[in-house]
Amino acid sequence: MGFYYFKNIFNDEMIKELEDMVHANYKFSKGRTGVAELGTDTDSYETNNRDIAYIQPADHSRWLYELLSPLVEEANEKMFHFDIRYVTDPIHYVIYPKDGGHLDWHMDIGAYAVNQRKLAMTVQLSASEDYDGGEFEIWNGGKEPLTLPREKGDVIIFPTFLMHRVKPITRGQRKVLVFWTGGDQFR
Repeated sequence: MGFYYFKNIFNDEMIKELEDMVHANYKFSKGRTGVAELGTDTDSYETNNRDIAYIQPADHSRWLYELLSPLVEEANEKMFHFDIRYVTDPIHYVIYPKDGGHLDWHMDIGAYAVNQRKLAMTVQLSASEDYDGGEFEIWNGGKEPLTLPREKGDVIIFPTFLMHRVKPITRGQRKVLVFWTGGDQFR
């Protein structure tokens, strides 16, 4: 299967609290990918179109980290068995805008600081009927990529070395949280 799945982790009230917190405390910037996101390389914005707010650990965001961390621990214990020791990046609140919001095929692991990412988490914040397009796909080998569930409030966890993408949005917006955990590099 390639991913671990939790249903109904976030309800409408929690999503509203999250959105209020993000808009009160953070600014959005255009998303970048890979090492370019860390400022160590150049990047083309043609490979993605998304807006990101970086949710640093703080008193007002502690509840979010405390909610997500045990989910990673459970998924890792039951399925992946990686050496996970810490959160590798601030939580990303991502908006894929209407008219082409997307992210091309990529992995969430690579050179420099991202080489310690091991598990990626995506939290679906938008209702599936609120947008068209924006399918989240993982390629786990084989002929066709796997289209992942997109129900509001659900959580998906998968290894960072799996190729994945978000197809272009054609109507509405797709909102998600993205969260990485890791440890020493894979050897």
